[in-house]
Amino acid sequence: MEQPPKDWDCPVLEQVNVSADYYLLSVAAPQVALSALPGQFVLFRCGTRYDPFLRRPLSIHQVKRERGEVSFLYQVRGVGTRWLAGRNKGDAVSMLGPFGRGFTFSGRGKRGILVGAGVGVAPLLFLAGELSALDWKLVILIGARTREGILRAEVFKHYGNVKIIAEDGSTARQGTILDLFREEVEEAHWEMIYACGPVAVLKGIQKISKETGIPAQIALEERMACGVGACLGCVCEGATGETVRYLRVCREGPVFDSHEVILRD
Repeated sequence: MEQPPKDWDCPVLEQVNVSADYYLLSVAAPQVALSALPGQFVLFRCGTRYDPFLRRPLSIHQVKRERGEVSFLYQVRGVGTRWLAGRNKGDAVSMLGPFGRGFTFSGRGKRGILVGAGVGVAPLLFLAGELSALDWKLVILIGARTREGILRAEVFKHYGNVKIIAEDGSTARQGTILDLFREEVEEAHWEMIYACGPVAVLKGIQKISKETGIPAQIALEERMACGVGACLGCVCEGATGETVRYLRVCREGPVFDSHEVILRD
């Protein structure tokens, strides 16, 4: 029988302002650290009363299982995440989870591309660590509109060859993350693509995956209220079959094979 999600009160270990309005929150959560999979998320209560009422979903960014530590990379976008950014070492935060279907992988020594745009890199660091432990050869592409949006590139270097690009030319390369991605696909043989970011980027990944035949898994970013598929607030269209099929991002995702979903702007 499937176990219901658990609510954890977790002490804050560290809260770091990484860049501009991006933060890195680390909490002590031994049970979550043991059970979490790359690509899964948790729901944070962002307040002490009922405003904001709904919890906020955050991807699991990094797990240190031996220390029972779980970290989350997030952007302050409203009242809830602003409250969360105000928590400091020693404060307690309430989080529910982990939820969702994560990335899948198997085998040793394969070759993979990780593509993260903006805060879309959040679920990819955990994945990079797991793949690196299996001796995967990784190239990790990180893109953003400006240099301030290039997140955690130095940490990603522990797991693969990192390449960055900014649309405004504030990095050595100017262009979009899809520009970098096309180059990598043309220059070498790859066995799997993993990506997270805005819909426009994921649509590009989806298209190139179809053209080249390289399988891709994409993590969708959606507003998710309940986390268990009950409220249907996060559904997207499924791409299989002749009839429209709706998929719950929190339940059937947030990670999908790229051919499974129809992406809408």
